[in-house]
Amino acid sequence: MTALFEAKDAIVRFYGRHETVMNALMKFVLALAAFGTINLEIGYMSRLANIPVTLILAVLAALLPVNFIVFLGSLLVVAHLYALSLEVCAVGAAILLVIMLLYFRFTPRTGYNTVVTAVLFRLHVPYIMPVTVGLLETPAAMLSVVSGTVIYYFLAGVKENEALLSASVEDSSSVSVIAVALKQLFGNREMFLVLVTFVIMMLIIYIIRRMSIDHAWTIAFISGIITEVVILLSGYLIFGMSDRILWLVIGNIITVPIAFLLQLLFFNLDYSRIERVQFEDDEYYYYVKAVPKICMTEKEKQVTLISGSRDRDSERRTISRRELAEEMDIDEDLLD
Repeated sequence: MTALFEAKDAIVRFYGRHETVMNALMKFVLALAAFGTINLEIGYMSRLANIPVTLILAVLAALLPVNFIVFLGSLLVVAHLYALSLEVCAVGAAILLVIMLLYFRFTPRTGYNTVVTAVLFRLHVPYIMPVTVGLLETPAAMLSVVSGTVIYYFLAGVKENEALLSASVEDSSSVSVIAVALKQLFGNREMFLVLVTFVIMMLIIYIIRRMSIDHAWTIAFISGIITEVVILLSGYLIFGMSDRILWLVIGNIITVPIAFLLQLLFFNLDYSRIERVQFEDDEYYYYVKAVPKICMTEKEKQVTLISGSRDRDSERRTISRRELAEEMDIDEDLLD
């Protein structure tokens, strides 16, 4: 365990020394994953789906604030949907506009959450995000996870119904194409099941981790994960989606150690040294429970003193009255 704490402190110090470069690198990797996911899901415009364009957009996003990843990703989605169908593009643009208005109004500083949620869905481990937001964020940040979830299911629905949505006007009217696009999103029972589960999960984790109990974070994320597994498992069985159960189990097995890692990095307390303090003022009497954080002190540096070759006795020799008077530039008699 000591090695983990030392590694954590080393990572924190390294990140602090190279914060600007590390932030840019993280944004580049996140943007590359997000744009790559969009191109894999709905890469209908081949000129935008190639690797050079993806790299250029990722580099541009790395140099700009994180919210530009959401903005550029939305433009990329709209462009691909336009190549598929004008009607689908209009529906997608309207959905993305509503999401972005809500997002920038209530949670403008959580751009990472929206992008990472959509990417983790593609990797079949989206359960990491509600745990992370519940442990580290406020309830308002739940909107970013909801936004990422809606975006993912919309893109997945477009991919699954590509044949119907790309039908020509001769085969199908514009109204019917729009109806199919809306139905594949708002008629998606799995999406609403996941949304409700994630919101409940995040609320449970947030409420418990704010309590003044020992091991609050551990109890919080374990309770949240158990609740999420029970709700999703029941929903998948009811809706006949038993093929989702395997990834549900695998995803949560991966989520548990990540939750412990978050606790190690952000809320690692030493419950063996709890202190309870009482004090009062003119109006209240206070009972305070203080739990110290586990902090690893830096290893003591050993300093080797290398003495010169001069004789120490010569350094302690006595100075005469005349030399002292000359040094102070005064008459020698004044020293009597």
